Amino acid sequence: MPRALLLILLLIAPTLHASDLELLVQPPQLGDILARLPDSQHPRFAVVDYGRPSTLPRLYLFDRRSHALLGSYRVAHGKGSDIDHDGIAERFSNAPGSRASSLGLFRTAEVFDSEEPGHGRSMRLMGLSPGNSNAEARAIVIHANSYMEDDFILRHGVPGRSHGCLVLARRDRDQVIPQLAGGALIFAIQQPEQLATHP
Repeated sequence: MPRALLLILLLIAPTLHASDLELLVQPPQLGDILARLPDSQHPRFAVVDYGRPSTLPRLYLFDRRSHALLGSYRVAHGKGSDIDHDGIAERFSNAPGSRASSLGLFRTAEVFDSEEPGHGRSMRLMGLSPGNSNAEARAIVIHANSYMEDDFILRHGVPGRSHGCLVLARRDRDQVIPQLAGGALIFAIQQPEQLATHP
């Protein structure tokens, strides 16, 4: 079966359990992820592939033991990562005030109800890599916003952009936060475009 067809099947049938992680993530990022997974006892982990455009699912939720894909979701990147707002993240920053997304390994932390308009239930992220070590100081969290909803994307052709947070549609946020709460690992990567655009 062609690799592209396998990837399509994985995304539309997330109960498949045959090396989903290895199909969706390629070396060298795959090796980095496999090396860090033993650091976690959480039953799940996530990979955010910023090599894919924001119009496509690119936050992948996995079972830690089997590496089975449990779900895939659209997630926003930062304004500072996509200056021309074409849906492609082109630059990444750890600097406060950059409004850019950061690459590296995160760990989920406190779940709270944000007072920011439209954010609702949110979850703090701790940056564990040099490229995202300022995540807590920058208040990088997982939350929801209307600019990730289907109707917004249909009207504008592209989702909105965050200040560096991982922003989901409300329904997706309500699935992702409970499954990753309590110290799960999130790997934010950027795969090469030829890999990132399939399916």
